[in-house]
Amino acid sequence: MNARRGTWFTVASAVCLAASGVVCSATQEGTTFGDGAGSGGASSATTGAGGGGEGGLLGQGGDVVISDAGSPSGLSIQPANPTVQYTGQPLTVQFQAIFESKPTAAIWSLDRADLGAIDGNGLFTASGTAGGVGHIAAQFGKAAATTSLTIGLTITENPGNLSPADMDALVKGGAADAGFKWLYPYDKTVFPRGLEAPTLQLAGSGADGVYVHAGTQSQGIVYSGFFAGSSPTRVDLPPNTWKALTNSVAPGEDLVVNVSKIQGGQVTGPVTERWRIAAGSLKGTVYYNSYDSQLAGNQGAVLHLKPGQKAQILVGGAGKCTVCHTVSAQGNLMFASSDTYHTGAVYDLGANGAESKNRVDDAYCFPAVTPNGALAVSTSGRRIGGMWNEDPSRLYDVATGNSIAAPGLDGVVGHAATPAFSPDGTRFAFNHEDQGNTLAVMKFDAATKTFSDLQPIANAAPDDLLGWPSFLPDSNGVVVDAHLGQSSVGTQPNYGTWGGQRSVLQLADAKTKTITPLDRLNGYEGGTIYLPYGADDEHRNYEPNVLPVAVGGYYWVVFTSRRQYGNLINTPETGNYGDTKRKKLWVAAIDIDYVPGQDPSHPAFYLTGQEDASGNMRGYWVLDPCRQDGQGCDTGDECCNGYCRQVSGDGGAASRVCVPPPSGCAQEYEKCVTAADCCNADQGFLCINGHCALPPPK
Repeated sequence: MNARRGTWFTVASAVCLAASGVVCSATQEGTTFGDGAGSGGASSATTGAGGGGEGGLLGQGGDVVISDAGSPSGLSIQPANPTVQYTGQPLTVQFQAIFESKPTAAIWSLDRADLGAIDGNGLFTASGTAGGVGHIAAQFGKAAATTSLTIGLTITENPGNLSPADMDALVKGGAADAGFKWLYPYDKTVFPRGLEAPTLQLAGSGADGVYVHAGTQSQGIVYSGFFAGSSPTRVDLPPNTWKALTNSVAPGEDLVVNVSKIQGGQVTGPVTERWRIAAGSLKGTVYYNSYDSQLAGNQGAVLHLKPGQKAQILVGGAGKCTVCHTVSAQGNLMFASSDTYHTGAVYDLGANGAESKNRVDDAYCFPAVTPNGALAVSTSGRRIGGMWNEDPSRLYDVATGNSIAAPGLDGVVGHAATPAFSPDGTRFAFNHEDQGNTLAVMKFDAATKTFSDLQPIANAAPDDLLGWPSFLPDSNGVVVDAHLGQSSVGTQPNYGTWGGQRSVLQLADAKTKTITPLDRLNGYEGGTIYLPYGADDEHRNYEPNVLPVAVGGYYWVVFTSRRQYGNLINTPETGNYGDTKRKKLWVAAIDIDYVPGQDPSHPAFYLTGQEDASGNMRGYWVLDPCRQDGQGCDTGDECCNGYCRQVSGDGGAASRVCVPPPSGCAQEYEKCVTAADCCNADQGFLCINGHCALPPPK
C-alpha cells in the first residue's frame, strides 16, 4: 500500500492512510478523500465528522482521522477500530475521547501491554515486539467506550549477513536437493507463548544460507529472516523475533512457516509447515527425574523446570539417588524415594525442597497425592521395575505418616498400581491389577476419606498394560500410558521405558468409558506415521502428566518419549536400556472441547530448558506453591486466595499482587465456581478446575 504521506486511498471497504504505518478506519466502500496532510480538512462520508485539527492527529505528522459513530453511553473513541502496520520505525496513534460531540479528557487503558502503551492523553506507542488485536478503553465519569486496535507486524532481518544476490535467489526458491524436508518442529504443532524458540531442523545436505519466511493471512504478520548456513541445517530464530511472532498470531489462525536454503549457489525450497499459537504462557513447574544429570554430578536426582526457563536441580546428587516422585497438584509437597527404591520421603517445595518427613518403606514412592498433599495412597504390585511392593494399597495421613482407614478402598482394592487423584481431588484412577490390568476410576470424599463407585473404564490385553493415569483439568478425561507387549527385560510387561518397550498415550473418558488413541501426539496423521524417522520412533511415548489448569484454550500434557529429536538427538538405540540421551520430555496440546472417540491431541514439541545431554523422564506438572496477599503475582492461580490484581500502573515487580476476594467478576486464571463467575462469560470463558479459562480457539 504505497501512497504519499497524508493521502487517503481506498482498499476494499476500508479507508487507509500511509504514514509511519498504515491506518484504516471503517467507512463506506468506494469513498475516497483528498490530501489532508495536517490540514484537518477531510470529513468522513459515513459520519460527517471533521478530521484532523486540534486533537485529531494520528501518527507523527498530523494526519486526518475518522471518528466513529458514537456509543450508547455518549462517549466514543476516535479513530474507531484502526489498523496499523509496524515496519520497524516508531509508530504512534493518537486516540481521542468524544463526549456528547466534544473532545474530553478521559482515563485510558489497553488490555495488551505487549502491543505497546497508551498514556494519559490517549497517545498509543507501539512496542514493535508484537502484533494482533488489542482493545483501547476510555472512561469519563460513568461513561465508557472501547475500540479495537489491530497491529500488523513486518519484520525483516539478516543476521547471517547474506549477500543481496543470495537473498534474491532464496526468495525465488528452487528444487536442487530432493532430500530437503522438515525434521522438527512437526507440521500442525500447537505452541504456547513464553517458551524459547524451537530450533528449526531440516534433512538433506547442509546449507550455505537459509531463508525463513513466516506470516499470517488475516492480521498482516510478515517475517523474513536470512541466516547463515550449517551442516546439518538448523536455524535458531532470535528470541525477540520468536516472542514477537508468538505474541502476534491470533488464536485459531495458522502461522505459515516457509524455509529455503542455498548451497553451492543452488537453491532448494520453500518447504512449508503450519503452526498454531495458543493465547497464553504455560503455568506452574515440571518436576522430572534423571539418572545421569550433569547438574547432579551424573547421578540420580529430581530437577524442576519452569516452562521458558532452564532446569535446576531440586534434590539428589552427592551420592544420594532421589527419584520416583509424585507432586501435589498445588505444588506444596513432593513424595519421592530417598537413597533406595524402598525408602520414601516427603519434601517441602515451599522451602526449596527441604526434606520434611521420612518413611522407610514403599508408601511414598509413586503414590497418589491429594491436591493439597494432605493424603496419599500407596502404589502396589510387581509392574514397576525394581519396586516389588505387594502390600495392599493404603491411605496415609501425610501429617503423621500413619496409614488410616479408607472405607471403600480397604478390602475392595488390593493392588492399585500407578494411582493418581484428579486435580480437584474428587476422583481416583489406577491400574486395578487384581482385575486383570484394568484401568479403573473411583469417587473420593476427602472430608470422610471415603472411596466409592468403583468403575472399570478400560481393559488391557494380556501382554499389555494401562498405567500412569493423569486426569485432565476437567477431572473426567484421563490420559494413560498404554504399554504394548512384553519387554525384553523380565518375564512380564512393566511400566518402565527400557528394554525396547513400546507404548502410546491414550485418552480414557470416565463418563462414557471410551478409549481414544492420541494419534497426533503419538506421531500419526490419518493412520500414517509422520515422525521423520518412521518405525524407529514409533510407539515411544510414556508417563503422561497433565498441567492442572487450562492455558490458552487448551489442556497440556508432558510425557517421556524416546523419539529422535530432529538432527540434534538422533543416535540409534542399542541394548536393553537404550541410549538415555534420547529419553526426553515432550509436551502436546489437547483440545478442551474433546469428543470421546475423536482424537483431540496435536503434534508434540520438545520441552526446551531440560538438559539435552541427560536422560530425562517422569515429568510431573503442577502449579507453584501459592502466594499470600500482598505478594507479587502474574495471575490468580499463583495466589492462595485465587485473585491477582494490578495495584499500581508503574509496570514494576509490585504492579500486580495477590489480593483478598474482590467484588465483581473473576479474571482469567482467577477462582470461579461456574463460568458465570468469569468476567468474559459472555465471550465463552469457561470455569475449569476452579479457574476461569479461555474457550477453545475457533
